Amino acid sequence: MKALRTLRGPLAGAALVAALSLSACGTADTAAIVNGEKISESEAQTAAQQINEAFKPQNPLTTQAAVSSLIAAPIINDVATRVGKGESDSSARSAIPQIEEPSQATLDLVKANFALQKLTDPEKQMVLDELKKAEVTVNPRYGAYDTDGAQLEPAKTDWLKVTSQG
Repeated sequence: MKALRTLRGPLAGAALVAALSLSACGTADTAAIVNGEKISESEAQTAAQQINEAFKPQNPLTTQAAVSSLIAAPIINDVATRVGKGESDSSARSAIPQIEEPSQATLDLVKANFALQKLTDPEKQMVLDELKKAEVTVNPRYGAYDTDGAQLEPAKTDWLKVTSQG
């Protein structure tokens, strides 16, 4: 009986770790997965930092907003390319010369932003339709993906609760 009590705490912790690692975004450094492609937390953080440095927006891009944008960016870029309005990495790089080595995530966000400005309303609807069909899993720290609205909903402050058992 004493051995059982001694193991209860470690087993509960191990069960939590196992549950998180088995969930799609429970792995370390995963912010989201879109159609099987991982968006890491470090990619989102770097992209937010580089976008803020390059464009100095009045409201700086947060990591959560970067995750949201990185969910949409590949779909925007894919639709833009299919309709002949896609941007290249080199054009994105030339738009941010002050960033010596922009990350691929940063380039993807810049390309998506430029492409989105060129898309017509029917083409934007194509993007929205594809976002609604996308398989998106989000680390609860960053919110939840609303497939109907094709957007990332804000994170709940209680996304992980620890309860004690006696």
